[in-house]
Amino acid sequence: MNPKKAKDLIKPTAEITLHSEDLINAVVSFYWAEVRKSLSGLKHSRIHITNLGDFTIKHWKIEDKIKSLEAWEETNKQKGLQQITARFKVAENLFDLKNLNKLIQEESQRKDFIKLHKTKANVKSRKKHNKDMEEQGSNS
Repeated sequence: MNPKKAKDLIKPTAEITLHSEDLINAVVSFYWAEVRKSLSGLKHSRIHITNLGDFTIKHWKIEDKIKSLEAWEETNKQKGLQQITARFKVAENLFDLKNLNKLIQEESQRKDFIKLHKTKANVKSRKKHNKDMEEQGSNS
């Protein structure tokens, strides 16, 4: 399989759809800009791209970033008004990171719950299957 770049698909797509190459290029550029914004915007813990996969943010990266922003915030608390916009941006970033970290923890708990539920269901079905096999064996 030879992967193709998006720019290599613009001309054939324009010919197939009977739209201009500029329009197709604008749509492709907009789509990938939104994907990049979603990944870097720290609003979602997972981004799914069809036929490409899931992209997740690693929890340890978020925790490291939270620690560094909290340290920066602490050292710049006493600075004057010239730092107020920078402090506001850091506080906003910190808030987003903490929310994202909470989402990741909830997702992890949900996955653990599903695993536990599946293992319990599998154990029950195995027990039932074994009983059925024992009953069949006793008849013959």
